Amino acid sequence: MIHDSDRYHLVGIGGAGMSALARLLHGAGKDVTGSDAAAPQVLVKLAEEGVRCWSSPRPEQITGTNGYVVRSAAVPLDDPEVRACELRGFTCLLYAEAVGRLSEGRRTLAIAGTHGKTTTTAWTVAALRAAGLDPSHLIGGDVPELGGNGHGGADDLLVVEACEFNRSFHQLRPFGAAILNVDHDHFDCYPSAVELHEAFGGYLARVRPGGTALVEEDVPDSVVRALSSDVTVLRVGNGLFAEVRAAEVRDDLGRYSFVPMLRGRRLPRVQLQLHGRFQMQNALFALGLASVVGADPELACRGLGQFGGVQRRFEMRRGAAGGVLINDYAHHPAEIRAVLRAARRRFPTQRILVAFEPHQHQRTLRLLEQFAEALSEADQSIVSDIYGARESAEVRSKVSAGDLVEAIRARGGHAVRGGTVHDLAARVSDHRRGGELVLLLGAGDIGSVVDDVLAGL
Repeated sequence: MIHDSDRYHLVGIGGAGMSALARLLHGAGKDVTGSDAAAPQVLVKLAEEGVRCWSSPRPEQITGTNGYVVRSAAVPLDDPEVRACELRGFTCLLYAEAVGRLSEGRRTLAIAGTHGKTTTTAWTVAALRAAGLDPSHLIGGDVPELGGNGHGGADDLLVVEACEFNRSFHQLRPFGAAILNVDHDHFDCYPSAVELHEAFGGYLARVRPGGTALVEEDVPDSVVRALSSDVTVLRVGNGLFAEVRAAEVRDDLGRYSFVPMLRGRRLPRVQLQLHGRFQMQNALFALGLASVVGADPELACRGLGQFGGVQRRFEMRRGAAGGVLINDYAHHPAEIRAVLRAARRRFPTQRILVAFEPHQHQRTLRLLEQFAEALSEADQSIVSDIYGARESAEVRSKVSAGDLVEAIRARGGHAVRGGTVHDLAARVSDHRRGGELVLLLGAGDIGSVVDDVLAGL
């Protein structure tokens, strides 16, 4: 796709994936424009980088011919800018379709999994860069040290986060593919575990002949069996028979170091900057993927140790009065539990107050018991109203923040309702006692109140 045209217009350019695509195309020297009514700060940053964009539909500003118009999943086909582009001969693609076409034209490394995709995708780029390569990348989070969430690199490599939502990862044709884990999350797409496993199997089935799949050792065999016989499989994990694993592990207040073992080869010890035992697994996947495309493993290890992380992934900040806040995207019980345990390793003597914004009513309803169990590990939880996305009024009526609060209390935890996400700063101030460590967790709007909460710490 990138060789077919020099003209691209992105409708919904403010989203994480779409803004990354804009940066990739702009970095490749393309004429890129876009619009979005819901992300003014992203538009400002894109404009500063040279991407022309505007905040309301302006079909009269569409220029050029025979280009591509890429729309986010939330943008309908009858959008006025989409129609104006098609009248000029533009080819219309959904974001996932556009990324799929890009993946066919490059050696693509794709990172899938319910948890850890964004960090591992960014870490793979860091490992490749440390080995002297310049891959293009599309990442679902902001990574300042990589220059942002998207980049058009000089090499024929594309590193991309492969999302299972709506089976969008079935558009990809990767040379190297990873599955970090398989956990039930998007219940609107996958009502049953069987459907979820079939979707991940369909993703692996699209790995190119002669390619490599890195699969976490606990991923079900029913998923792995979808691979073609001419694709190499590398298991990643703690077992002695895992081809990619960590040896001689050391823990320094939740930051781990280890000796990577890559297909029997012992590599230099890596000291991670990121917190949490689970980050070792993410780092191993990044190392394995870098090796798939021929990166020097020892140089890639250096990149693992230098990587500083992604925004809103265990992002620590300190308030003027000395209080500590950890800001994290965790919105699934497994992620909440992992962040809580990493926080306790880092601050073993401190009490923990969690402010959590549940994301989607259906997820909250289906995983209510698991959410309650995870949050009961905190010393205090404040649960804001549920962030609703793509949900009917009927689904929204079935569960509330109050239901989660009661479930936490039923397990012996301490929890209160927080009201709207914009009330959280006041609620944290009301309930914080003795200088507790504050964790802000969630995938909705909670990231927008970080500075307000921090002001009280």
